Amino acid sequence: MSAPGRRQPNWRRRITVSVVALALAFVVLAPLTSLDAAQQAGLPLLTDKLWFRLATTVAMFVVLASGWNIIGGLTGYASFGNVAFFGLGAYTVGVLVANRGWPFPLALLAAPLVAAVFALIVGLPLLRLRGHYFAVATLGVGVAVGEVVNNIGPLGASTGLFLPIVRSDIAFFYLMLGAAVLAVVTTWIILRTRFGYGLLAIRENEEAAAVIGVNTTFYKVAAFCVAAALTGLAGGIFAQWNSFINQENVFAISDNVQMILMAVVGGAGTVLGPVAGAIALELIIQTLAGGGSGAVYSQIGLGVLLAACVIFIPRGVIDFFGGRSRLSLRYFRQTLRETSV
Repeated sequence: MSAPGRRQPNWRRRITVSVVALALAFVVLAPLTSLDAAQQAGLPLLTDKLWFRLATTVAMFVVLASGWNIIGGLTGYASFGNVAFFGLGAYTVGVLVANRGWPFPLALLAAPLVAAVFALIVGLPLLRLRGHYFAVATLGVGVAVGEVVNNIGPLGASTGLFLPIVRSDIAFFYLMLGAAVLAVVTTWIILRTRFGYGLLAIRENEEAAAVIGVNTTFYKVAAFCVAAALTGLAGGIFAQWNSFINQENVFAISDNVQMILMAVVGGAGTVLGPVAGAIALELIIQTLAGGGSGAVYSQIGLGVLLAACVIFIPRGVIDFFGGRSRLSLRYFRQTLRETSV
């Protein structure tokens, strides 16, 4: 009886890997059908402008959710100000391209550097706070940076910045997809290094981590800087992709809430959790974006879905489909006990 019990998870894992591999192959190869050479060869068109827009947006939120996961999921410091890094990355590219005439690839290299330096400056004082104090402080930083940018003339002030239009949907899709892969691989590497073990130790018990020799200040600030660099990279790509940036579209607090929800629903502290959360929630959000009275009830349904996920699968859908969570009354009671204050 034990042998079949061991085979079943292997079959389930193989099926999951096969489905994921096919989905990735479609995502990577389908855009190639839009090339002129493919169309001249008579291949069916598998993508359009709407597909590119949605796929690029999903890839962007994979980067944002994975970046937040490093500081919020692995380290246990729930930041509500990561949108500031996204905005700084976007404005770095915007200023260098629109005002200084830099080529986009060179300006893009500066975006994560500026975001990481800013994270270093604000991280040293902010990461001395914990819990809701840290969350509120980072939220204040995110709002403050957006307001400052909105009142500086060379940065476009309230008018914003207009970048040269680059009409290449496929190029920006692959660029954002590359950033998403980089974010996932970065998380995977961190979780398999001493640095990652130190972050997990801080998340579980910071005082105990300090006792066993973890330099908690260095580890926390380093994680904050890595998260900022990834987020700033996505912001830099978004700036040129969108061709226009202002306070409203790169410092939106709603984006910060979305990246947190995506990481939490997918599975904070895991490698693929933010990916699953970004794909699922962004597709739901785009589906509900039509407006009207029906959209109101749909938004309520989304809220109920998120609440159910937090109650029944607090470790995310990755753990749920991995068999470590289950929908049952006993599990519901256990979750309430664990999450009660």
